[in-house]
Amino acid sequence: MTGRKRSVKNTAKNILLLALVGLMLMLCAINWLLGMNVAQMPADHLLRRAHDHLFGGAVGYELRSLGVAAAEPAQIALTVDGQLTGVQYDLTEMDAGLSAVRSLWAQVLAGNELIDSTEEELVSALQSGDCAELRYHGAIPLGTIASWMGVTRKENADIQVETLIYAADAERLFVRAGDGTLYAAQAKADTSVFESAQQTFRGQSCAFAGDAYAVWPETLLFEDEMLTLPLLEEKKINLFATQSTGLEDLLQAFGFTAYANFYSEQNDQVRVFIDNVSTLRVDAGGLLQYTAAAENSTVRAYDEGEVSGQSALDAQMDSARLILDAALRAGETDTHASLYAVEQDGEQTTLVFSQLYGGVPVLGDTDFAVFRFEGGGLVSATIRLQRFAAQQTHRTVMPARQAAAGALGDPCGLMVAYRADDEGNYVPARFYLKDAA
Repeated sequence: MTGRKRSVKNTAKNILLLALVGLMLMLCAINWLLGMNVAQMPADHLLRRAHDHLFGGAVGYELRSLGVAAAEPAQIALTVDGQLTGVQYDLTEMDAGLSAVRSLWAQVLAGNELIDSTEEELVSALQSGDCAELRYHGAIPLGTIASWMGVTRKENADIQVETLIYAADAERLFVRAGDGTLYAAQAKADTSVFESAQQTFRGQSCAFAGDAYAVWPETLLFEDEMLTLPLLEEKKINLFATQSTGLEDLLQAFGFTAYANFYSEQNDQVRVFIDNVSTLRVDAGGLLQYTAAAENSTVRAYDEGEVSGQSALDAQMDSARLILDAALRAGETDTHASLYAVEQDGEQTTLVFSQLYGGVPVLGDTDFAVFRFEGGGLVSATIRLQRFAAQQTHRTVMPARQAAAGALGDPCGLMVAYRADDEGNYVPARFYLKDAA
């Protein structure tokens, strides 16, 4: 009995020792996976799959893509109690208004194929009863706007859209392209969804311009409009300030570590960060320039075979937006980036962003930010950071009704924006848009 007991005891010890060794090996493997740069591995790589299985795919597209819209609307309108009501050029009001109408637009944008339409058809639909409108700065693919509303649109997804109008009684969706072309399609939202949006939407009384002025018929004319905005003064940016941690976050957004190699130019006013595949040129005053080889870019929107179509474009916009967020924080700019234009040519995608101050675009001689992707890799990016301070002086922008009355010639669009004057101040004003593309 004693020998048998000793044998069982030794067997138990051996099993426990083997279990401990197995556990140690597992912990070593997990630690090794944590230290690997799995983001650069293909999605179907064995180690990549093991990492995603253990850690929930933390580097996968599903968690990188936050589903946040890359563009802020310029105006939102909805008929409430028989009166057209709208909000414009205010980020807080826009967020609340968009929350109220998102479900409505999700149903409308899941509709039929668009065909060419006429101004007369649009004017008739605007006069037929309840309507909803959504207008953006610049021109954005219809499929992208639909995805922000939570639906997938396959028909006419590539049309570059500036304004969307839904006429509920006419059951028609109209879209105004960036070049002024007008399209329409059959569309219908549930009455309960429209009524729910009406109950939560808040805004100011307005009306459509219709065919009485030389502006687009869907132009919103607000009652007693008094859009008073401060003049902006540009302030100096120093991205290399010792008390700032923004530069470190910015480097990480571009795929560099805080200890990346760099060399200085212009008495350390410019630093050029380099690795084996990419270069990031940072001017202390706010100019950022990134270049890389597509197949080895340190910034990946997605990996080959991971997504395609609209999902690939969404991932590219997410990637650019996250970099812009880091850049704006680093520059302490108090501005907001908003997608303005999308150009696609085969595997190449170019995203152009404008900057907004309090919901109003700030326009310069060159684009605020431009990103170029080839497939899932970022190949170049240019960002021109600016910091502004609101002055005590304010200016009331010309009301849309007055601007519409003064429009001549072919119909055009209207927008409010900041532009620099001769003294270097940025002044708000209303502009006519002959071609918003």
